Amino acid sequence: MKNYEFIIIANKYKNSQTLSETLRAKLLALKAIETDSNPQIVFVIGGDGTFLKAVHEYNHLLKKVKFVIFKCGNLGFYENFDHTQIDDVLTWIANDDKNLKINPLSLLEIVVNNQTLYAINEVKFINLTTTLSCQVLINNQIFENFRGSGVVVSTRTGSTGLMKSLGGAVVLSNHNLMQFHEIAPVANNSYRSLNSPLILDEKHEITLKINNQVDKISDFGKLIVDTFVFNDKLNDEITIKLSRLSLQVLEYSPNHYSLLTKVKKAFIQD
Repeated sequence: MKNYEFIIIANKYKNSQTLSETLRAKLLALKAIETDSNPQIVFVIGGDGTFLKAVHEYNHLLKKVKFVIFKCGNLGFYENFDHTQIDDVLTWIANDDKNLKINPLSLLEIVVNNQTLYAINEVKFINLTTTLSCQVLINNQIFENFRGSGVVVSTRTGSTGLMKSLGGAVVLSNHNLMQFHEIAPVANNSYRSLNSPLILDEKHEITLKINNQVDKISDFGKLIVDTFVFNDKLNDEITIKLSRLSLQVLEYSPNHYSLLTKVKKAFIQD
């Protein structure tokens, strides 16, 4: 793969910025073309937050763009290459190395206000100033009437983030799964909801129907797709499902680390 178009997205730390400049110089020397409008490869330098930012920035190009993620700092769940591997990775790409594979990652597809957004980690509908009220439907069948601080839906890989902090399950299955969980639900004789993690697959679609007019105002009910805050006034309905589209992340097969290994290293082993 030669003369490909690229962009580099790095966090603001000095070592990441230095690494970014080194990578840029090497890519330009290889006759790769830098562009922020229509890249074929997005190089990410940093942690999971930087990766989520990159995914949002190129939400409209996810069908074609590939991500190469260099770990620079604390352990992340999405990084596939160490920052010392820049020369190796560029050689593998230039030579179309057979061990350089695409690792497809599940995406959530969110439709709101006639717009389609994609999340690699999670989508949250929250209200931390007053009680959020919405009807939760699964495949157009009423599941529950929710009242509380919010709801969150995560992908399999996103289950290690906020979902885990809320008491949700860490999902290690290779199947295409998503998880629904409530945030601080109201629980009394008048209002009851599941208040337990719910695992769903690609055959399920979640619909949130907003009950209170006040929750349709962005200042009170916030829709957050990964790191992106949707600030438009919300319509009555939000739909969430597993997308048929997957995120294309490059990895080198001999260096593959399973999600189980990453979970063990992050949460159990020092």
